[in-house]
Amino acid sequence: MKNSSLSVITADKLDDSFFSVRRLSDGLDEIPRILESVRAGGDRSVREAAARFDRANPGQLEVGACHLEAAAAKMKRENSALYAAICRSRDLALAFAARQRECFTDFTVELDAGLVTGQRTLAVERAGIYVPAGRFPLLSTVIMCASPARAAGVDEIIMCTPPVSAEAPWADERILAAAWLCGVNRVFAIGGSQAIGAMAYGTETVPRVQVIVGPGNRFVTAAKKYVYGEVGIDMLAGPSEVLIIADESAHPAWVAADLYAQAEHDPDAQAVLVTTSADLAARVVAEVERLLAPLGENAPARQSFRNHGTVILVSSLDEAVAIANRKCPEHLELAMNPSAERDRMEAALRNFGSLFVGHRSAEVLGDYSAGLNHTLPTAGSASFTGGLSVRHFLKTVTTLRADDGGTRGAGVIASLEAAAVLAEAEGLSGHALAANIRLGSA
Repeated sequence: MKNSSLSVITADKLDDSFFSVRRLSDGLDEIPRILESVRAGGDRSVREAAARFDRANPGQLEVGACHLEAAAAKMKRENSALYAAICRSRDLALAFAARQRECFTDFTVELDAGLVTGQRTLAVERAGIYVPAGRFPLLSTVIMCASPARAAGVDEIIMCTPPVSAEAPWADERILAAAWLCGVNRVFAIGGSQAIGAMAYGTETVPRVQVIVGPGNRFVTAAKKYVYGEVGIDMLAGPSEVLIIADESAHPAWVAADLYAQAEHDPDAQAVLVTTSADLAARVVAEVERLLAPLGENAPARQSFRNHGTVILVSSLDEAVAIANRKCPEHLELAMNPSAERDRMEAALRNFGSLFVGHRSAEVLGDYSAGLNHTLPTAGSASFTGGLSVRHFLKTVTTLRADDGGTRGAGVIASLEAAAVLAEAEGLSGHALAANIRLGSA
């Protein structure tokens, strides 16, 4: 049946459209032109784009360190709770990212006699962060992007965020405070696709980076896709998603709140409940209606539920797992009591950005204050990638040392002989020569 907020259907009524990738492409034709203009025109083109698209067009693009420090001091003085929350979120995110960094180890190994190979994991020298400031100033994005970059060992972190005023400090002060607290080195009041171009190509003011991370609207996402290859990116983010698997033990008000939290992001956000309990489904729908009652018809949450909100009734939890693994949601919740069944389901789930297990593991903790990163794959990309982590700021390089002399070189000789044979098979005589000349047979 169709309610004013949520569609309630049985699993057998699902069609391919539910699992299809949702791509927002309207109005993106101009992105390459804007980016190429920034490549050629630098700061001048950035300002021209700001005059067209941004709320403000400050004459000075860089926000000085004095403004960052002043914003942090002001926040500590006037909003100590927010200041403390940022610090806690930062500390947990740094601790988690530092543990991730420990997983990327260097090694040297002798694969055969005299054939010594190795691996080193190195951080990029400069990383760029994009932090949106549209309907919502996403100061938490500063934490989630800067923390793994710092843990990775990046030398310099720069940040672009849209200007909100033509007067100093030009950008949202809460975002600037977070940048100071999270160790961002330089901040620029630049928004939209022109910010991506400035970081990718460099301008007179903005230094060129090796990696760009951070979410944004479809214009920012299209710009990141365009510059990928000249710089690295984290992912191509789409509308936010949550899928909640719940049984009869779930709290209807808690489930409804988690669905609502996702829906308020954007009219294109998708909030889905999959449950074996028809009673829970009905109660969650009622709770969602109660939460939406004060909102206007055009509120993002109401539009999101109307267009994409779904409750799916399944006959078994195994069916719920199969739906989740095919849907590949950004956020996946298991709203169940501790049990062997829940453990079995957790082990069977494999396609998601982040998994939240148990009734108290609210997805909002992952958004803000549990150490996990909230920049996660959407639109089905969780089938092949994970969320933002230290790995996006690292590169793995390999080394080879071929030792000469006696039995120490036996492995080297065998590999040179194999290289020559393979090169000849591919018709690359120069490659074969490079191997044979070292064997004394060329």
